Order: sequence, then C-alpha cells, then structure tokens
Amino acid sequence: MLAALFAGCKPVEVDFSYSPKEPRAGEIVSFSNLSTGGESWLWNFGDNSTNLSKNPNHIYKKPGTYVVTLMVDSAKYKTCAKEITIYDTVPTYVCSTDSILHYQDVTFKANVYNPFNHSLTYEWTVSDNCEVLSSTTTGKELKVYFKSPATEESVKLLLTFNGVEHHISKTFTVHLTQAPAIIMQRADNSIIRQRMIKDRIEEVRPGLAEDNALLAATNDTTVNFNGKQFTASQLDEDIAGFAGMTILHMQLDAMAQKWYIHTTEGLWVANFDGSNLVLIDSAATGALHVDTYRNRLYWATNNGLYSMPLVKSKNNQFTSKATQYNTLNDIVLIAVDNNLR
Repeated sequence: MLAALFAGCKPVEVDFSYSPKEPRAGEIVSFSNLSTGGESWLWNFGDNSTNLSKNPNHIYKKPGTYVVTLMVDSAKYKTCAKEITIYDTVPTYVCSTDSILHYQDVTFKANVYNPFNHSLTYEWTVSDNCEVLSSTTTGKELKVYFKSPATEESVKLLLTFNGVEHHISKTFTVHLTQAPAIIMQRADNSIIRQRMIKDRIEEVRPGLAEDNALLAATNDTTVNFNGKQFTASQLDEDIAGFAGMTILHMQLDAMAQKWYIHTTEGLWVANFDGSNLVLIDSAATGALHVDTYRNRLYWATNNGLYSMPLVKSKNNQFTSKATQYNTLNDIVLIAVDNNLR
C-alpha cells in the first residue's frame, strides 16, 4: 500500500516538507504545503489524527516512524505520502534489573536514538558505595555492584549528544541480599558475621542474636562419630599419624572421612586413620570450621580468615587456592549460618 502511495506521488502538483528535520516527541512539527494549486487539503499524520489546514503544525506524543499523507481537493490521485521519524524526547539510561540487591551485579545502559550517528560521549558518576566492574566509566554501559544495603544511591550520567549536554540522574534503593553468612567470635567475645554472596564476601557486620547458639554448637575439641567420641588427646595417642602432635582444634568431614586438625605447626588434613597427613597452611593460628553443606573449610590466621573447598583426593593433595575473607587477627571460633537472611 505504501509503495503504491509513493508511486502515485506527483511532486509537481502535490508535495510537502516539514521542520525540524529530526523532530522529537512532544516537539512542534511544522508542515509546509508545497503543492501547486488546490483549494482544500486533508492531512493524515499517521497517528490517528488529521488536519484540514494548508500549513498545519502537529505534535507527536511518542517516538517512532509515521506515514504522513497529504490529499489535495479530496482527490485520491492528488495524494503524496512521506515517512517521518520522531525521536526520543530526551536521551536516558535504563537499569538491567527492577530491584537492586547489594553485592549483585547490575548494568546501566544509555538509551539514545541516534540513526544519523551524531557524536556521543558518556561520563558516569557513582558513590563510594559502588564498586565499578566496567573497564571504564566513559562507555555506553556501566557495570557495578553496591557494597552496602538499605541505601539510596544516585547514578548520574553526563551524556553529550551532537554537542548538547544532557545531565541524567536517577535514584535507586539498594536492598539487602539474602545469603548464607560466616559467623566469627573474636578474642573479646564479640560476635561478627559476613554474608557469602556468590564469589563475594561483604564487609564485616555485627552478629545477630541467633549467632550465639550457632557458635555454641560449634565444638572443635571434641568430635562424635558413629557413636564414638574423639578428643584431641585421643587422636594424639590412638592414631599413629598424629603421634607426637599437639592438636589445638579438630573437625571431621564425616562424608569424606577426613580429619582437619590445627596444631602448633599449622593446619593439616588427613584420612580418618591418620594416613596421608598433608599441611594446608603453616600460618593457621586459630579456629577452624568444616562446612559440608557448602563444601568449604574455614580457618583463622594472624592475617585474617581463609577458606577453600574441602579436600576429596585419597592422597589429600589439593590444588585449590585459599580465599581470604578479612584481615582480622583474633578469631577464636567460627560457624556458618546457611539460612538465607
């Protein structure tokens, strides 16, 4: 149908132009009737609106491409149709999620309708609570995460489009991520926790009332397994692999039947019978915790809290690199809260 209209367009008799050349939604578009002759005119602007003036003005409410038709003297053969593109009112940016959670990746993306490839520059600004993951803050997209929850964050974009500056600022609420947490008791008996969110660990925060019970249930000097109680002294006396070792703390991965023991010489892993004793960290100085639910081992040193996957090999060799969670040097007890809160 549109091809037929264009084919029937007779520029000498019926023609029109419009300005500006790149109109935006909400902006006045002026149509100039260039037809030669004629006594009546019917304009159809392609958005379900019409006009009978010779040289009308019109405002498009939404961006898009419309077909404008001018009919002269109510004669269908005296008709000309042209396409007009209406651009976005103001450049903006969009967020990749409807709800921002702390320590979760989020991407902000500039949204500019630019079919004629006008010059574009971007400059993003965020707060100190925001960790930038993108290689630059001057690109079309900005990937970040926020370190603290329950905050109002303003993300600003200075967008220069065809020499014109657009200052765009939006405010977002950063919500708390529900995640498991490491609970630690320090030498002064204070309780702290850190949530484990994917591959990230949030900053140390005060503990909850429920944390005391979880820590109280963590006993790293006595282990019960298959109806038998194991103590540090018993391991030293009864299991040949541990003979002569001063065991300070111990825990058992019952599923894999691996002992994790902290001695005066460091943190070790061994099979249940004490064979294949392998040193994990000679700098281990404090508490340890085996979390079979998350398949992680946690231990304390003078340099902070560390973690790695539990050892599964028969010879107890491991290739996993330890992850450091903090720099606290006085952790005496560790537990894990696997509840999402």
